[in-house]
Amino acid sequence: MLKDNDEKNLKKKIFDQTELFLFDLDGTLYVGDTLIDGAAKVVERLKAAKKNVCFLTNNSSKARSEYMQKLRKMGLPVTDGELFISAQSTYEYLLRERREKRVWLAATDEVKDDFRAAGIDVVENDPETVVLAFDTSITYQKIDTLCRYVHQGVFFAATHSDLNCPHPISPMPDVGSFIALVKAVTGREPDAVCGKPFKPCADGIAARYKVENKKIAMVGDRLYTDIRFGNNFGYSSILVMTGETAADMLGNSPDKPTLTFGTVADFLEFI
Repeated sequence: MLKDNDEKNLKKKIFDQTELFLFDLDGTLYVGDTLIDGAAKVVERLKAAKKNVCFLTNNSSKARSEYMQKLRKMGLPVTDGELFISAQSTYEYLLRERREKRVWLAATDEVKDDFRAAGIDVVENDPETVVLAFDTSITYQKIDTLCRYVHQGVFFAATHSDLNCPHPISPMPDVGSFIALVKAVTGREPDAVCGKPFKPCADGIAARYKVENKKIAMVGDRLYTDIRFGNNFGYSSILVMTGETAADMLGNSPDKPTLTFGTVADFLEFI
């Protein structure tokens, strides 16, 4: 275990060498609709220090424009180029790797519009690919249709695999829960998962920012997505304890962060 001075020196070294900070959103910068104290000041100070900032979320229930509006309303300074969500990682992956345009999509109407704007042909029948997003408008009919196409062998992609989504009252079922349902019905898991901690997301970050992996830090509250993502791709992984992770979970997890902070506000000492 590091002594206090050694730990402070390590934190300062990592903050100094990092050129790109990837920030998870819910549980890291805010919870629900409540901004975590000090979060906006941290982002502002990083930008003033000429650091690149990316708001990176697996939550594919909202369109990019909705996230932009939410972040700005909360007082977080964000430009369009600083937002990267798992739905975006997914359609970029499909266009880059599969070159298939006919996609049946389980998603909200707003997210479907983002896929269309990117050049994806969102279809109701005879798809080349099916995509499961965090569809808060999900119906039994959608689930049945998704399972039917997956059972037929259609290429199956998911925006991410989080089991639940943070909520101030209780966790909400997320895409990972529906992946388990699809597997129970069809025996198949996704052929590709495009959010954290998987390669399509890292490829999207690399294409966008052109920053060496060792000069990137992933900041988040969830061990099996945020911290694993950082560790998988050679980023610094920075855990904050304002979301899902409790001390006992950290102790029992194979996904160990490079650094741990109580809250993002604690970053201010090192910027």
